[in-house]
Amino acid sequence: MLDLHCHFLPGIDDGAPTVADGVAMLEGLRALGFTRVVATPHMRPGMFDNEKHGLTAAFEGFLPQVAGRRVPELLLSSEHYFDERVYTRLLNGEALPYPGGRAALLEFYEIDFPPVIEERLFDLRRRNILPVIAHPERYRKFWDHPEALERLVDQGVATLLDCMALTGKYGRRPQRAAEELLERELYQAACTDLHRPSDLATVEKSFKIIEKRYGKDELQFLFQDGPAALLQGRLPEDG
Repeated sequence: MLDLHCHFLPGIDDGAPTVADGVAMLEGLRALGFTRVVATPHMRPGMFDNEKHGLTAAFEGFLPQVAGRRVPELLLSSEHYFDERVYTRLLNGEALPYPGGRAALLEFYEIDFPPVIEERLFDLRRRNILPVIAHPERYRKFWDHPEALERLVDQGVATLLDCMALTGKYGRRPQRAAEELLERELYQAACTDLHRPSDLATVEKSFKIIEKRYGKDELQFLFQDGPAALLQGRLPEDG
């Protein structure tokens, strides 16, 4: 399996607080069946003032800590908070898209999606960068208006389910939204969005929920076929 969204790099955002925690998270993910994991630390000015060069240095400094351990292959990207500054970084090559530069993980405002957002998502697509929306089930906009997300998907935007939402980890409303968006087939992939070793048990529980309700094929789609397509800059249904 391939995890497109994980906070295992220690001490740079709200993810793993220590090296030991980061290593434990990766060993746990490997035990669950993940063979590749992408580090996606926050790039959010004013809250997590991470920039490309600093995140790259942190990633390279962490790699020796897992040498010889049973962990997945590690890749680097970022969770980009889609404000004006980070949007400009994406256009100027100063951000951290997924490896290969064909897709970028985006985090949005919790309350709403103003019209200018759709214009900027289109700008990324014109530059051959596939926008990937992180955990849309957490955004209030889509709780009552899932058709708004459907419109974005129809326009060529990808979405990434945080699998732990299915367990109720973030509350009942995000859980219900995740269930509905799955029923509407609006997710192109899923991720763990792992922040702590203690989250591993919740991730495993979510796998059981997906397999029981939707089948093994859906689990494979969400964590294998879908993520692999997104890394190539295409939606899974594009073939």
